[in-house]
Amino acid sequence: MLNDQEELAFREAAFAWIRAQQLTKPFFTREDLSEFSYGGTTHRLIGLFTGIWKVTALSDTAIAISTAYVPDGSKRPYEDGEGLDGLQRYKWRGTDPNQSDNRALRRAMERNLPMLWLVGIGFVPGTTQQLFDVRYPVYLIGEEPAEHQFVVALEQDQKIIPSGEPVAVQEIVKRYNERIVKARYHQPLFRARVIHAYEERCAVCRLPFTELLEAAHIRPDSQGGSTKISNGMSLCKIHHGAYDADIIGISPDYTIHVKDSVLATFDGPTLQHSIKEMDGEALRQIPKETSSKPDRELLAERYDKFLSASYRAV
Repeated sequence: MLNDQEELAFREAAFAWIRAQQLTKPFFTREDLSEFSYGGTTHRLIGLFTGIWKVTALSDTAIAISTAYVPDGSKRPYEDGEGLDGLQRYKWRGTDPNQSDNRALRRAMERNLPMLWLVGIGFVPGTTQQLFDVRYPVYLIGEEPAEHQFVVALEQDQKIIPSGEPVAVQEIVKRYNERIVKARYHQPLFRARVIHAYEERCAVCRLPFTELLEAAHIRPDSQGGSTKISNGMSLCKIHHGAYDADIIGISPDYTIHVKDSVLATFDGPTLQHSIKEMDGEALRQIPKETSSKPDRELLAERYDKFLSASYRAV
């Protein structure tokens, strides 16, 4: 078994390998995550049938946790969620604290070792093969036996709120934790799931470069918008900016509309081809899965805002 220094070196090498892979692929299959080479040997970084994984040839300590993708509205096998302190939770396997996978997680927590969190975001088109968005490093910083779960930190300095501290201190810690979780978990996961649902293309123009795609909220996050795929659209940077600025609007029948004042503006080929020519066109890319398609009620709500907004070109 690896000692702490060797274990850390192995994990850092795994993170570096994933970082290099992410230059050419946004998401990973289980097969992709089975090709990590270290010390002349190929190692699997995800289990075939379990969400908790350790490289048994080298270590008895968990290196990865995974959360399976299920469509919005479907029941998850394990309800991993967020605690009142703003930190994420990850469920035990079953309810036995001494089950081998749970012991492997506990060792990772006790040794303060960084881990991978593999979050399912959808399926390879036309298959049941899951795709994962990879988060790293994450840390297990606490255990809640009564709830059969561990506390997950997305940054090392995230803390469990100490019950004995003044309320003001607890609130500061909670807000910090929530900000980190939103920035490093919810927002990236929303982006990954939405962009994959649109097959890595812009809904308006079908631009296929993921580096230039963003997940636009239909009902903004600041107004209580959910992280369901149906509250998002995959848009390129130009069309996301235009949507947020109410230069373009999308009606509940998935038709693109351009502000009259913009249609009356003449300013070269970019405006003409990227914006004005989209007026009256249908969205060119929408998800195949019904539960992932843009929510028509939310679109109607947002379209009303577009109709009432004024825009004047500078």
